[in-house]
Amino acid sequence: MALDSSLNFLVGDWIDEIRTGEPGTATASGESWRVDLGGHILIRMGWCEFPATPKRPAFRHEDLLILFPEGEDLMRGIFWDNEGHTIHYPNVTTQPDGKGIMLSSERAVPGPRQQLLYNFEAPDRLTATFSLLLPGAPDFAPYLTWTARRTKSDTQQSGNVVVSSRP
Repeated sequence: MALDSSLNFLVGDWIDEIRTGEPGTATASGESWRVDLGGHILIRMGWCEFPATPKRPAFRHEDLLILFPEGEDLMRGIFWDNEGHTIHYPNVTTQPDGKGIMLSSERAVPGPRQQLLYNFEAPDRLTATFSLLLPGAPDFAPYLTWTARRTKSDTQQSGNVVVSSRP
C-alpha cells in the first residue's frame, strides 16, 4: 500500500522561521522530507541548534522519523534522535481536509505520551507542535512549536510525482 497523497505537502526541504519551547529558541533548524522504497515510506530528517544557557551547554539535536502504511487504513511512525529517544507512533492520522497530520504515541512506561501535529499552510508554509502528556496531567502541553517555509520540493528537483493516492 502506498502513502496517503495528502502527505505530498511535506516532501521537500524546510527551514524553520522560528522554533521555540522547553529547550529555548533554536538559533537554526530545519527538516527534509523524502519518499523512499517506491512510495511506501516517508522519511523526515530534522535538526535544531540551541545556544548555551546558564543551565546547559549549546547543543545540536538531530532526528529521524519514518512514516509507513500498515494494512488498508492504518499509518504508523517511528522516531529516533541523537539523545537516545525512540518514539513509536501507532496512530498517524491525516486531517479530513488534507491540511495536516497528527502523530500520537502510546504511553511510555515510565514516561509521557507524545503528540506531533503538523498544519499545512499554503503556499509552502507549515506550523508544527510537539506536545507531551505527562503522567497525571489532564492534557497534552506544548514542548516545542515551530513555523517553517519550504526551500525546495522534490517535485521542483525532479519533476516527478512523489506520493501516490490511496485507492
